[in-house]
Amino acid sequence: MSLININPKFFFGWLFIIFVNYFIILFLIYVLSAVLLVNNITPNIRLIQEYQRNFYIIGMRKIWHSRPECVEFSKTQTYVPKEGSCNFSNIEFDITMSFNKLGRLSGHPINENGNGVAILGDSHSMGWGVNDNETFSYLLEKKIGRPVYNFGVSGYGTIRELLRLKEANLLDKIDTIIIQYCYNDYGENVGYDSKISLDVVKKKYEMLTKDSEYSVWKKFRKSFRYSSTIAKNVLTNKDSSMDFNHHNDAFIEVLKKFPFIQDKKIIVFYVNGYQQKFVNFPSGKSNIFNNLEYFDLDIEMDKKNFFLIDGHLNFTGHKKIAEKLSKLF
Repeated sequence: MSLININPKFFFGWLFIIFVNYFIILFLIYVLSAVLLVNNITPNIRLIQEYQRNFYIIGMRKIWHSRPECVEFSKTQTYVPKEGSCNFSNIEFDITMSFNKLGRLSGHPINENGNGVAILGDSHSMGWGVNDNETFSYLLEKKIGRPVYNFGVSGYGTIRELLRLKEANLLDKIDTIIIQYCYNDYGENVGYDSKISLDVVKKKYEMLTKDSEYSVWKKFRKSFRYSSTIAKNVLTNKDSSMDFNHHNDAFIEVLKKFPFIQDKKIIVFYVNGYQQKFVNFPSGKSNIFNNLEYFDLDIEMDKKNFFLIDGHLNFTGHKKIAEKLSKLF
């Protein structure tokens, strides 16, 4: 039978069946991957690992800053860490996180010599998933013999990180600011509204701390969709590299709004999570701020530095960052 004699209905019917089976098979593999994850089985197969990471994010992961026992309301930052300790656990860790007015708990007193170091950043700097004495801020302090204040907070962009430092009333105690940048800082850096009403901020906080989850139907729809898109990215070996230029433009504009940083040494590095990187993150002095230096840690692709499923820095990653940063002092 020649191709020109094939009945179009027959051809498209089989094509439809092939596509349906393709999606069903991928979805079944996704479900199997989820079952394995729930039972703490993580095979070294890229597709299954990517499925497990996705299922963890949409179906299992607990968010630190949605827990009322860990955060409290802030009119300028929506939420800040609550002073004291709270338990935080996910599939790869079970820790207790402690905070005081100086940020993530550390053993030092307030520095009177003016040579302290402030760490600004998001969940990576805060130490999502690691103990108080395992964060790179804690380890860095031990290496350089200077007080290091960890003001990192999960979910913050650069603008809230600088607001937190400003409100800490610690500027005369520090001479160096280390800013950990992450790709998701961009949205807040371009979209933060300083004129938002107090009522709106309170509603945002209430929504955040309700700890609402996706409905079963929404999880199902997301799982079915991602089972296809993730497989496509894996099969085509899609590169997750990103361009830093527009990120940097927004980042610089944020820095210009905080003149108090002009007399401080500023070090900027990035942590994007496992298998995410900027292809053109700069290294060296800024051509806009004479006191700012970019520092490429070059650890983002080394999987031993991250929790396999969660994607945040593990203790090995924090230790590596502390070692690299200490060489700048």
